[in-house]
Amino acid sequence: MDILTPGNHVWLYEDKVCKAAIVEKVEANQVTFSTNYGETKTYPVKVGKGVITAMHQTSITGMEDMSQLTDLHEAAILHNLQIRYNKDIIYTYISSILVAVNPYKPVEGLYEKKVMEHYNKKHIGDASPHIYAIANECYYSMWKNNENQCVLISGESGAGKTESTKFILNYLSEMSQEATQGTDNRDVSVEEAILQSSPILEAFGNAKTIYNNNSSRFGKFIQLQFSNKGNITGGRIKDFLLEKNRVVGQNPGERNYHVFYSLLAGAPQELREKLHLKEVMAFHYLNQSGCIGDSTIDDSGSFDRVTEAMKVMKFKESDIYDVFDVLAAILHIGNMEFITAGGAQVSDRNILATVSSLLGLQGYQLNDALTQKSMILRGEEILTPLEIDEAKASRDSLAMNLYARCFHWIIQKINSRVKGADTFCSIGVLDIFGFENFEVNRFEQFNINYANEKLQEYFNKHIFSLEQHEYNTEGLTWVDIDWTDNCECLDLVERKLGILALIDEESRFPKGTDQSMLTKLHRAHFENVFYIKPRITNSKFGIKHYAGEVYYETRGFLEKNRDTFRDDLLMLLKESSSDFIYDLFESVQTLKANDTKTMRKKATVSSQFKDSLKALMNTLSSCNPYFVRCVKPNSEKLPDRFEAQIVMNQLKYSGMLETVTIRRAGFPVRRLFEDFIKRYKMLITGDVEELSEKCSSILAKYESSKKNWQLGKTKVFLREQLEYQLEVERERVLNKHATVIQCAIKTYIVRKRYKKILKLVVVIQKTYKAHFYRKKYLRIRKAIITMQSVARAISAKKIYAQKLEEKRIEEERIREEQRRREEEERKEMERLEQEKKMRELEELKKKLDEEARLKREKEEEQKRKEEAERLAAIARVKELEEARRLEEEEARRKAEEEKRRREEEAARKRAEEEERKRQEWERQRLEDQRRREEEEEKRRLEDLRIAEQQAINDFDNSLALFEDEVALFDDDDEDTSRKQVETPFYEGYLTMKGGMMNTWKRRWFVLRDDTVMWFKAKQEALKSGWLMKKGGGTGTLSRRNWKKRWFVLKDTLLSYYESDAENAKQLGRIDIRAAKEIVDASTERENAVDVVTYSRTYHMVAESADDCSEWYAILTKVLKCKYDELKQLQDEQANPKNAIGSLDVALIDSLAPVNLPSRPNAFALVTAGRVYNMIADSPEEMNNWLTALYHHNAQRGFKKEEILMAGWLSKETHGSLTKGGSSKKKRYFELTANTLDFYKSVDSTQKLGTIVLNSLCSVLPPDEKAFRDIGAWKFIVHGRKHSYNLHTLSYDDAWRWVCAIQDVIDSKPPIETPTQQLINDLREAATAGDSVLIDLIYARNPILRNTPHTLKAPLLPLPYGQIASTDPEKVYTSLQEEAVKVFSTLQGSENVGDPVPVIQGIMQTCHDLRPLRDEVYCQLIKQTTGIQDPDSLNNLRNWQIMSCMSCTFLPSRKILRYLRFHLKRQMELFPDSQMAKYAQFAHQTIKRTRSRDFVPSREEIIACLARREMNAMVYCYGGGSCQISINSATNAGQVIVVLLKGMGLDKSRNGFALFEKSGSSEKVIDERAILADVLAKFEQYKAQGYGDPKHPWQLFFKLHCFMDTDHVDKESIEYGFMFEQAHEQVLRDQFPASEEMLQYMAALRLHYSKGDFVNGTWINDLAAYYPVKRLKSNKTFKEKENESPSRSQEKRENVIVGTLRGLGRGTLRRLQKAASDDSLLIDEVFKEDLSATTTSVIEKWKTLSGLSADDSQEKYMNVIRKWPGYGSTVFDIEGKEGLFLGELWIGISSKTIAFYRRGDTKPIDEFTYEKILSFGAPVANEYKIVIEGHKTPFVFETSQVFEIAKLMKAYINEIVRKRHSIVVDDFAMSRSPLPIGVNDLL
Repeated sequence: MDILTPGNHVWLYEDKVCKAAIVEKVEANQVTFSTNYGETKTYPVKVGKGVITAMHQTSITGMEDMSQLTDLHEAAILHNLQIRYNKDIIYTYISSILVAVNPYKPVEGLYEKKVMEHYNKKHIGDASPHIYAIANECYYSMWKNNENQCVLISGESGAGKTESTKFILNYLSEMSQEATQGTDNRDVSVEEAILQSSPILEAFGNAKTIYNNNSSRFGKFIQLQFSNKGNITGGRIKDFLLEKNRVVGQNPGERNYHVFYSLLAGAPQELREKLHLKEVMAFHYLNQSGCIGDSTIDDSGSFDRVTEAMKVMKFKESDIYDVFDVLAAILHIGNMEFITAGGAQVSDRNILATVSSLLGLQGYQLNDALTQKSMILRGEEILTPLEIDEAKASRDSLAMNLYARCFHWIIQKINSRVKGADTFCSIGVLDIFGFENFEVNRFEQFNINYANEKLQEYFNKHIFSLEQHEYNTEGLTWVDIDWTDNCECLDLVERKLGILALIDEESRFPKGTDQSMLTKLHRAHFENVFYIKPRITNSKFGIKHYAGEVYYETRGFLEKNRDTFRDDLLMLLKESSSDFIYDLFESVQTLKANDTKTMRKKATVSSQFKDSLKALMNTLSSCNPYFVRCVKPNSEKLPDRFEAQIVMNQLKYSGMLETVTIRRAGFPVRRLFEDFIKRYKMLITGDVEELSEKCSSILAKYESSKKNWQLGKTKVFLREQLEYQLEVERERVLNKHATVIQCAIKTYIVRKRYKKILKLVVVIQKTYKAHFYRKKYLRIRKAIITMQSVARAISAKKIYAQKLEEKRIEEERIREEQRRREEEERKEMERLEQEKKMRELEELKKKLDEEARLKREKEEEQKRKEEAERLAAIARVKELEEARRLEEEEARRKAEEEKRRREEEAARKRAEEEERKRQEWERQRLEDQRRREEEEEKRRLEDLRIAEQQAINDFDNSLALFEDEVALFDDDDEDTSRKQVETPFYEGYLTMKGGMMNTWKRRWFVLRDDTVMWFKAKQEALKSGWLMKKGGGTGTLSRRNWKKRWFVLKDTLLSYYESDAENAKQLGRIDIRAAKEIVDASTERENAVDVVTYSRTYHMVAESADDCSEWYAILTKVLKCKYDELKQLQDEQANPKNAIGSLDVALIDSLAPVNLPSRPNAFALVTAGRVYNMIADSPEEMNNWLTALYHHNAQRGFKKEEILMAGWLSKETHGSLTKGGSSKKKRYFELTANTLDFYKSVDSTQKLGTIVLNSLCSVLPPDEKAFRDIGAWKFIVHGRKHSYNLHTLSYDDAWRWVCAIQDVIDSKPPIETPTQQLINDLREAATAGDSVLIDLIYARNPILRNTPHTLKAPLLPLPYGQIASTDPEKVYTSLQEEAVKVFSTLQGSENVGDPVPVIQGIMQTCHDLRPLRDEVYCQLIKQTTGIQDPDSLNNLRNWQIMSCMSCTFLPSRKILRYLRFHLKRQMELFPDSQMAKYAQFAHQTIKRTRSRDFVPSREEIIACLARREMNAMVYCYGGGSCQISINSATNAGQVIVVLLKGMGLDKSRNGFALFEKSGSSEKVIDERAILADVLAKFEQYKAQGYGDPKHPWQLFFKLHCFMDTDHVDKESIEYGFMFEQAHEQVLRDQFPASEEMLQYMAALRLHYSKGDFVNGTWINDLAAYYPVKRLKSNKTFKEKENESPSRSQEKRENVIVGTLRGLGRGTLRRLQKAASDDSLLIDEVFKEDLSATTTSVIEKWKTLSGLSADDSQEKYMNVIRKWPGYGSTVFDIEGKEGLFLGELWIGISSKTIAFYRRGDTKPIDEFTYEKILSFGAPVANEYKIVIEGHKTPFVFETSQVFEIAKLMKAYINEIVRKRHSIVVDDFAMSRSPLPIGVNDLL
């Protein structure tokens, strides 16, 4: 057939490019071709035949597997894909590799459930290509090969990788659910949870780009874990390189992350109002790119899906809303704009308030963190304003880090939800960002493309390199295929001095820039063929990637790589009141601790990404990979459009042609001979011994041509179609054999059933016969019984009648006898009544006679006794008092005797009761023992029956599950081998001498885990050790004595011996399982444990708290454990906790035999400090020990590469702490990954000392001051037991050592104490709501409960080392010792009369030692838990301390949660106690407590003890004052608002403030300052004598900011404040006026205060009206002017010389007298001037007669207002350069700052705030202002740095407020009213 026949399909070659074409027509010697891409080509016939070749039929129709194409070139692959794409067939195979072309439209019926069922259990090739086929093959290969699988989905951005990932997850989830149908009834399965994570991850991690509407902007590796049943048991998601900068900016045509648009579109109205949400275009972070929506994206529906998915993933409702708060806060942060007003300022305070409330922050704190940098100066924080660009960078950094941490938290939350246990195998799916090449490629694209290069290398390695290498290694007939290797490109990026290394190196240089980085890249890689240096110099560099050339814009590279996040912002977020925000940033470390102290290197973004990518590649390398290549058909994301060039480029760089070639020629299936025979042995027909021959015989049977298989040296190589044929045949043969087996089993089962039925028939017959004859018997028996009953009834009736008559007679007799008895009793009562009346009459008569007689006697003796009674009156009174005293003593004695008698009686009864109980317990014990023996016998019989039944069942199951039995057998072998590996390396008896032992003793030695341990005896016991035991003898004295006994717990018996010797006498034993209970008796005696049996109680005391806890735990476990649990306990041997000694093998310096004639088989272990001598039982055993120790020592010996750093350092000796005894020795130090060791020399092998480094160690950097003192750079390393003071002469060496040691410390995991572990357990139990578990944790762990004993170690891990204190009055040792001291103080607090000093001492320690705060809180919680009497004095004292602590310091967030839990629990347990009231008070205070700067004052502590607010006085001008009530969190701003409202000044335009005032000293109090701190400061000032003794420190209320001085009502209070402060400024001599004017103003003030002048009045306190210091300053100045320079210089020299040389006494007296005379002269002149000025003022006062006080005030203010600087606050400064040199004033007003020469009315210069770029204090007492347009900043000296900065900041805030019409201050929004008497203040 002619190839040029019209309609034929041909390959057309044009310009070396091959295209698929069709012959259209042949005419006029011309042939016309039409290509598949719309092109028409015409050639002469002769030429046409030369440029075409025939197209094979496989290429015309298209093939499902492109490896079967006959036409093997790129055009054929492209054509095949296009044919299938046009038919909506998007999937095509290349052998087992799937190619997926994105259709950009839904394909109907492609992913339905019936499609899943169609691909279930089918091999690749059994059905048409599909993503489900890959998932199915991956799933069943996991079972077939028992190994982990992974699917790598690759392709460009927009090719469909994310969708392919979801399809694979859907399929695997369906398979998992099928595997567990009918067995899993969980509410939400793991499979559903994994699927529901997709909407969350897409919303938070995907965004619209120009290439893809749903582009993943992060990489993820989803690992699914499967059980041996085939269901998914868990999963894990690992994320990579989230594109953070997309949050703050996007390219044109792109969008931010989907979740922002979903929140705005789908949030309900209530949530929108709560989050202050608006439309999308209202947010800067969303409207920059101009793209806010897309028709293919359902934002509103996405919100509902994400919310529902979060609920399915068990996100708490509060967590969901916390996430929404963060998202809304990020959007509002983007709307923050800045203006210049003395630096950058937030322009809109409403947005600031919104962001602050959403993030749980204070508005002012967020404002300061965004617009200012902080520094500490003289113990106070100084804020330096930022430029607008810097502020915007801070804003964006805050937004990016908030989003990144929130995304990381979501990933962790999902992982915790889907986390599974140890599994059978796993399947991983890698969905990572595709290759990207934009117009502008930045740092993110560089990392993305680097990751794709690594994945391409992995693909090449598995498809080409490893496969061909294995073919050659196995000796197969094979021709290597050429393929494109990208290793050189990767080498350019990641080698030692590659691009990544240079970027990291430049990032760590403080002065490194993007341009310097680019220069280094050009210089280092200019000659590399894969590196591209642009011809035109710009800020780009290029790389020739496997997918094409990409140019990267370097601007911003270093900043993004450093990923800097300012400490101010980080610390602010960690102080958030929101637990969610704190949790996000809890693990983020600050840079200050690293950079300023230890200069450590923070891991860069690229290095972290490189490490995570390396870990990913290692994971993938351990799995069997499957590849899915995603291809995008066009760049416009349009359906039904196939652009050949775009697809061809993707095919080329992905190596598709080479893949097709190698898959076509290769053998993808390969098995070892053994595995092949094992799987297909049932197909063997002949009798062959060689494995290769067996394999060959099997294969030749089914494919004799050997086209589809080859034999290697160790493996069989197959093509997939042959493997499929073998699998089918294997299934057929197995089914055939299985049928035979089933036949035999069915026969057995049927016969067994027949015999059982036959036996049952006999039983039924027997039973029926018995029933028939018994029924007949019962019928006869019933008749006989009826006859008997009739006869008995007749007889019974007769007997009844007889008995009835006898009863009647007896009742009659009883009634007669009763009547007679009653009559006799009546007569007896009448007789007794008569006798009683007669006795009463006789007694009455006697009484009357006696009274008459007594009356007569009294009358007769009355006169005689009256005189005697008068004289003896006093004596009788004394006698009566004495008698009364004796009676009282007698009564008290009788009461005490009665009480003692009753106590003895009670004791006797108690003893009898105890004896009765003991007998009862003994009886009960015997009964329980008998019952247990019976139960044990029943259990044993039941176990035998179950074992027999199980044996039968196992036999039946084994017939049907033969292969599973083999697998289980293999697993058992693996377990056995594992157990063999886990056994100790060596153990045995040795006789030992050395260390702490001076005598030879035989010990049991165990060598395991690089540690030698020795025990008292062979470790067959669960636990052994010394305990103190109480009593045991029969006598009273013996039972009260405590004896030290050696206790051994074996099985359930606790035996105790006289000693720990092998043959020691056993004194007794206790059956723990027979005990009644195990009691923690630590409350009665420290470290005590009681074993209570039914017969007696055994009291035992351990040596330490830890030992006590271990004994209590093991005894409780033995008492309550089951048989299998007890057996598991018995299997534990060589527990290190039971060892009496141990030695780390690494510490052994030498090991050798010792020649001792008297003791053969001896050897010695030599360490740095001791020598241990050992004796083995035989030479063989000695050699075995030496060999084992040599082996371990060689393994632990540090190799050269394990030594991180080494060198000579000088080490201080122990005596070097004293100034006079400092001595240093040079030692050779080596730093390893675990220790810091030092030796005498480089070659020495004997260690002189070591510090084991852990997370609690620390290293103090070198100090310049110490260098000046000792001439060497000193740094200190703190370990647990030792601290090394090390010296070196080189500054760089010192810092290198410090950085290296700090890096080792930081690499160690944090140490966790038992208290921390129990706190975590309590938190988990509380979260689960398990109150029973909470009570159990407290009951089993005495460390959580109150103890009367001292604490021997801190409850929390505290850093090691001595505490250096600059205050000589505060001498601290170490944190550990201070913690123990605090605990001792807590225990003795009830014995203190005045608790306030004790509480202040504890809180002062916590204030100075911040790490101790958590420890003290834990101690308080411990001591207030488990109290018997909640209202005891000791307990209430601890609660009082906790209340004070909660008002002062907050613990860390973890301890804070523990504290809240404790407070709530105690309130629930004891609701009506005083303790509950303190707990409630503390619970309320911690909600508002902020960190304090001072320890509370005495008054505040007393208020806290009474659980009330405290009182404070506020003063103002004129002696006015008022008392206010404040709490420990009240700030100055809250008080100011209430004062303003009370005075009617709340609408004032001027700003008021509180001041600290003492005489003339005053300092403004920041609105944020806590007033309780100010009062505490006043108390310290008073104690230190700081301030004016005559004027105590007080809170003073006055004006601070003069915003409007012209429109103040003259009758208002505000005007009075302005008048008083103007006068105050005059008195400070800060008002420019002449002497005459000042005197006139003083007269006006006098007239205002005292009225008209009265004759004879004199002014004694002129300083209250006139600036008297001006008189002194003027006199001094005049003297200085008149004094010649030579004379003054001479004076100074004389004084200096005299001081230095030590003048004689006479000379000194003369100099002192001369100085005194000069001082007296000056004082006399001053007095004369003062008197003259006073006289002048009085004269002017006289002229003002008749004026009112208001008139005087107005005249005074008129003079003030004439000065242009009125309204300014003036400060004294001293200029240092230029025009601003000398003594000056700086006037700060609402509009400008002005500089004056002191006394001048006009300023030298003035500047508006808009021109001020920045201001602050670079050093102490120096202030700097940077002005726009001035080259140099203005620098001046002043002692009022803080006051000037605060005032300028206040004016700037007012300016910003005015510009945006913000009337309500941020602080007023949250201020609560305070009780205040404003009338008192007025």
